[in-house]
Amino acid sequence: MENIVIDKKMVPPGYVMCFNSDCPRHGECLRWIVGQQASDNLRVATTVLPSVLKLSRCTYYRKAETQRMAWGFSKLFEDVKRKDAKPLRDGMVKYLGGNGTYSRYRLGRRMLSPQQQDYILNLFRRRGYTEGLEFDNYVTTYDLDH
Repeated sequence: MENIVIDKKMVPPGYVMCFNSDCPRHGECLRWIVGQQASDNLRVATTVLPSVLKLSRCTYYRKAETQRMAWGFSKLFEDVKRKDAKPLRDGMVKYLGGNGTYSRYRLGRRMLSPQQQDYILNLFRRRGYTEGLEFDNYVTTYDLDH
């Protein structure tokens, strides 16, 4: 598994982590990987106990799958005609849940999932923009939502 750093802000509060290095599947388990990258300041956490190693299979196991996240909208709007800019931005704001949320995605405080990226790119395609559609930044990270 490639070494992908997890943005600690992306880990949901109370996410179940694992520290059982004796588990035969630990290297491919997202809960173990998140535990290994936990902050040194972490003192208390919800964790999988070693007693699960006595079971035939761990019900807490989550396959470590990656996804390509994105943020920033400057490149998307580079070649957009003035008359299309406001409707496109308004469509994005509505989809993302408001101006504040739009700004967080624009500034990289939040990252767009592949599904959100597709939706936004389709807004541009429906207005006739088909070339050079890309976000400002991309990062490959673990899918903590599955």
